[in-house]
Amino acid sequence: MDFKKGSKFTLILLAGLALAGCSNNQTHRAATHKTPKSSAGLVERKNKPTKMGHLKANDLSPQKTVAVVTAYAGKKYSDSWGSALNNAKKNGLQVDLKNQSDYSYMKNGSGVAYMVGNNTGYTLKQVNGENTYYLYGNKEELASVTMKQMIDYLNRLDSDSLVNNLAENAKVVDQRSDSSDNTSEDSGHKTNIPADGGLFNVPAQYQGTWYTYPADDNKLDTIKISQHEITDGKYITELHKVDRKVNYDYMEKYAKSKSYLKATKNWGRASFWNLHGIKYLNVMGWMQGAGDGTFYGPHTENGQPVLVIAEGAGLWTNCVAWKSPQLAQQYKHKKFKDLYYQGDE
Repeated sequence: MDFKKGSKFTLILLAGLALAGCSNNQTHRAATHKTPKSSAGLVERKNKPTKMGHLKANDLSPQKTVAVVTAYAGKKYSDSWGSALNNAKKNGLQVDLKNQSDYSYMKNGSGVAYMVGNNTGYTLKQVNGENTYYLYGNKEELASVTMKQMIDYLNRLDSDSLVNNLAENAKVVDQRSDSSDNTSEDSGHKTNIPADGGLFNVPAQYQGTWYTYPADDNKLDTIKISQHEITDGKYITELHKVDRKVNYDYMEKYAKSKSYLKATKNWGRASFWNLHGIKYLNVMGWMQGAGDGTFYGPHTENGQPVLVIAEGAGLWTNCVAWKSPQLAQQYKHKKFKDLYYQGDE
């Protein structure tokens, strides 16, 4: 090969490679220059996210539960619930627990009406293991909805502050009426046994089958309460009142009477106690002189009707009984902030 021609070819080849390199570097620089613009665009979008609330459906307090329902219904059904929501924002939220049977238009539910305003309220019951809320307004059923559906709706509207403000001073007031007057004597059910004032009539809100896990016990306990009896396990207690004309010294008087003890061995002495905002049914043995007996108090937790079982002079909560074994298992041994436990100040 001619050396001069070869040198020219080599120079041309090197020049071509150099130009290609410059072109590649320019292309690379152009690409790296575009990347920051793209990144800047992403950063800008991240600084302006779609607002979403942070409400959660699990483990709501009674106050927050009624706040969620009121906020949801007030926004979703403003024609019938709007005034109730506005009144709650202005004057504080109060939900009155009433007997569902008092409202003929409430066809669905488990017996308790949660009234937020005149003919504005809701009921609830378990459907396939989940609480379903039935909303009523203007004397008609508006919808059935779950807590998760309400929470999702309110989160899309970023309603955290509304719910929190409603819940802060919310009051849940039990105004369910007793079906009987337990201070009057029931002569039709009185026996001739001394001190017997007749059968004690248990109001409807205490009645039913309840399930619970007593404190420090992993065995499910079933309690059945009827109009005049409490069945705990296999033991049945027939509830009686003490004759108002007789002093409690009947216990000392008949303590050694075998016939009296035999006749009253399955009797319980029942009365009402009001403490911690709960009306407790207190049951003691008919001949029990010492101790405090057992206390049963209707209440609500997480939107569910429950029976608080308390004991001791301070009416300290032992456990909470639920309407189903599944709920009892779900909240097994859980302590609720609105209840009183031994050791609480």
